[in-house]
Amino acid sequence: MLDKEKSGAGSEIEKEENEFKQELKLADRLAVERTVLAADRTMLAGVRTSMALIGFGFTIFNVLKYVQEHSPMKVIMRPQTPRNIGGFMLAVGIIPLFLMITQYSRTLKRMGRKESVFRNPNFQMAAAVLLLGTILLVTLIGNILLL
Repeated sequence: MLDKEKSGAGSEIEKEENEFKQELKLADRLAVERTVLAADRTMLAGVRTSMALIGFGFTIFNVLKYVQEHSPMKVIMRPQTPRNIGGFMLAVGIIPLFLMITQYSRTLKRMGRKESVFRNPNFQMAAAVLLLGTILLVTLIGNILLL
């Protein structure tokens, strides 16, 4: 009895998968394409916002560090304040971008895209911005000078 129930449940799942794999109507294919394009727009909006936050964090760090070094009064702020504020802004740009990349790849997989997500130019650009932001954050936190 249990074997029949298990085989019956397995065949139902196989039927559902076969129905999903069947050719979609034109309206359904266009709906899937619209969903993929919406995911692309959302990903690019996340990249744009993250780039702005990363750039602003790095700029704030440099401005505050310059003010701290060239100020006539030496006790304007704590010595670690530029690093903390800049690092926070960089982290605020990097963490959501990582989550956006994860969501984007899951959405493409769910929509049945067969090509690798690594070949997608939107994904490549987001990964490059994530890598740049991570390098900046590590150099900022580790007090490492680039060049």
